[in-house]
This record gives sequence, structure tokens and C-alpha cells, in this order.
Amino acid sequence: MGVGACYSACMETTPPSPRIRVAAIILRDDMILLVRHAKGDRSYWMLPGGGVEYGESLEAALVRELREETGLEVRPRALVLACDSIAPDGGRHVVNLCFTADAADGAPRLGTDPRLAEVAFAPVGTLSDLELRPAFGPALLAAIREGFSDRARYLGRIWNE
Repeated sequence: MGVGACYSACMETTPPSPRIRVAAIILRDDMILLVRHAKGDRSYWMLPGGGVEYGESLEAALVRELREETGLEVRPRALVLACDSIAPDGGRHVVNLCFTADAADGAPRLGTDPRLAEVAFAPVGTLSDLELRPAFGPALLAAIREGFSDRARYLGRIWNE
């Protein structure tokens, strides 16, 4: 078997890797920055952020994604929450890493990603009530209310249908 055939055979049997997604927790007064995604007739809120590219640091990915999604320049601070989003059928696995971040003054603006429908500051107190992906609104609200302890929290496996 040639090298090319061996590589192809190995790639067919190797499961895909999880996607790593970084997100920013940006607070202003008692408001948190969120982006609303729309896919077909479904709509939900997320912390702004996105996928880490191969060879890119978590910090660089967060800065790039926030610039793309919101137009804001940010400075990542501390890792606060981490969780896995694994589809019940195993078809999708996202590792979510949420950092506090400082943002330059200015109003956020909607980026060019066609899935983005809105970027807005929402009252922190509404986190438990929003359709948030992943569904960690109560844990995020608790972390905010506790002033972000020194230790990041691993929330385990969280999946939204």
C-alpha cells in the first residue's frame, strides 16, 4: 500500500476532532454583549466569538472573532467557563471556552457573518430567560453575580436541540 493510500485509509477511520470555540463575556453596567444567530426559522443568542483556527492562540482567535462579529477591539482577560456541546448522535462536538474581556468604548455593530441577525447589550438578569446557546445562562449569571471567582468552572456536557 502506497503512502497516499495509507493516508486516505487512516483519514477515513479517524474520527473528526472537536471544534474549539472561544467567546467573550463583555459587561457594561448591568448589561452583557450578545449576538443573535438566525438559521432558517430558528433564532438564539450566543456570547460573541467563534472558532479557533489551526495555529492560532485562544487570545488571538477571540480578538479576531470579536472584531469580525461586533467591530469591537477587545482584550481577553480570564477563562471563566468551559463546557462541551456534544450532539446526542455524536455528529457535532464543540468545546466552548468563555473569557472575560475588556472592550474599547463604542457601540458594537453587526458583522458580516450571514448567520448573525443582531448584536446587542442585554440586561444580565435576563440570561436565565433567553434562548442561549449553549444553555448555560444560569451558570453564567451566577459567575457574573459572584464577580468571577479565580477558578474557571467546567460545566460538563451541555447540548441544545
